Amino acid sequence: MSPTAQVDVVVLQHMLNFWDSQGIDIEPIWRVLKLDPTQPLPRWIAAARLTDVYLFLSDQGHDLGLLVSAGHYLAQQELPVGRLLRYGSSLEQALPLCFRFAYLTVGSIDFVIENNVTGKCVVVRPQTSCSSLQHQLLLALATLTHACAEVLGSDCAATGLRVCLPAEQLNDAHVRQGINLPMQADNRFALEISHAAWQRNNPYQKAELFRHALREFEREHQKFSDYLALYEELKSILQQCLLQRHVSQEDVAESLGISVRNLQRRLKALGTNYQSLLDEARKALALRLLQDEATPLYEVSFMVGYNEPSAFYKAFKRWTGMTPGDYRLALSQPVTELPS
Repeated sequence: MSPTAQVDVVVLQHMLNFWDSQGIDIEPIWRVLKLDPTQPLPRWIAAARLTDVYLFLSDQGHDLGLLVSAGHYLAQQELPVGRLLRYGSSLEQALPLCFRFAYLTVGSIDFVIENNVTGKCVVVRPQTSCSSLQHQLLLALATLTHACAEVLGSDCAATGLRVCLPAEQLNDAHVRQGINLPMQADNRFALEISHAAWQRNNPYQKAELFRHALREFEREHQKFSDYLALYEELKSILQQCLLQRHVSQEDVAESLGISVRNLQRRLKALGTNYQSLLDEARKALALRLLQDEATPLYEVSFMVGYNEPSAFYKAFKRWTGMTPGDYRLALSQPVTELPS
C-alpha cells in the first residue's frame, strides 16, 4: 500500500454515512475494507480498498448512479472542493487550489486543467495512473461537476458546464439522470467549463472563510507530506536491512532513532503495519535485483529475505502475477507492460 494512493479517513467516514443512508448493509463493506469497526480507524485508507468496495457494490447489483449520487454527496460536505469553491471568488481562483488537495476529497485522483482545442472553454480532467479505475474517475468527475454546478447556480451551470464521458457511462440512464447537465461522448472523463462560467464572480464569496479553509488544508497537506517522507525513508531503510539480513522492527526503529512503539504508531497513522511494509520493501528490492541478469534467481530470493526459493516464487506471483523468471524475461521486451 502506497500513501501516494490514499484516501483521507474523513472521506471514508462520509462514504460510510452515504452508503448507510442508501440502505446498504455496511457490515460486509468493513470486511472488504479490511478494517475492524470496533477499533480506531487509521488516519489514511488505501484508495485501492475503496476501489474494492465500488467493485463489490457493483457485483451486488448497484448501478453507476450510486457513484454519481455519492459524488453529489461529497460535493456538499466540508471537504476542499466544496468549501473552497463555496467561499472563493470564482472557479478560476478556487479550482486550481482545490486540486492541490484532491486526495482529501477523492483519493488517488489528480486533476489537469487545460484549454480545449478551439480555445472556447476550459477543460478539467480527472486522471489516474491506472486506466482501469473507471469507478474513481466517475466519482471524481461527479463530485467536481456537482460542486461547480452548486456554485454557479442551476441556470449558469446548464449553459456553462458540459460533461464528457466514455460511451459506457454516457449511455447509462442513471448517470445521465444523476448529472442532469449537457453531456457528450468522449474517450475520456472531463468537465468543460465555458470561459464565462470559469471567470464568473461568485456572489456568495467569503474571503475570510476562504483563507481560513485554505490554511486548514495547507496544514493537513503538510502532515501528509511528512507521512510520505517517513514512508519513503522506511522503504529505503528496510531494503538496506534486507540486504544486511537484519529486518526486525527493532533494527528499523534503531535506524530511525525512535522506539519500536513510536515506529508502530507512525505506521498505524499511515494505514499500514510493519509486516505490510516489509512485504512491499521485499517486492521493490526484488524488482530492482531482477534487472541484473547475472544474479541467479535463488540469490535474489535469499537477498530479499526468503530462505526457500519456493516461498519467494509464491510471493512474487502474488505481487506481480508473474514468476520471477517470466518477469526477468519480459524485461528484455520493451513493449511489455510490467507490474510495478
